[in-house]
Amino acid sequence: MEYKVLDKNDIELIEKFIDDENTHYNKENIIEFLENKNTYGFIIKNKSEIIGFAYGYVLLKPDGRKDFYMHAIDVMKQYQGNGYGTKLMIFIKEYMKTIGCNKMFLITNKSNISACKCYEKAGGVNNADDEIVYVYK
Repeated sequence: MEYKVLDKNDIELIEKFIDDENTHYNKENIIEFLENKNTYGFIIKNKSEIIGFAYGYVLLKPDGRKDFYMHAIDVMKQYQGNGYGTKLMIFIKEYMKTIGCNKMFLITNKSNISACKCYEKAGGVNNADDEIVYVYK
């Protein structure tokens, strides 16, 4: 398995990747995504197939520091439970340090037990019982 930053050479492969929510990615959207300097995609490649995809955003703080917000990570169903997601999270965490991010954070539901296990195995910590997320549409 290869863990790497998504780049333009992977566009044909990412178009074939379908996540758990049945999301399809198209070439134009991926190119636009990759052209934004604060967006990052990460993949797990098994030979010539992408089996995992994650993405997130660098957030610049007013004091000049940077954090990384991990928005989503998906591993194709037939590859889940083998530690690939955990290894991808560790790869991303280490990569964020190389581009100057102080920390990485993400939001998930406690009921998403498999995701929580993945994040904890990769070194993620949640010590608060009172965290709340508000969503505006």
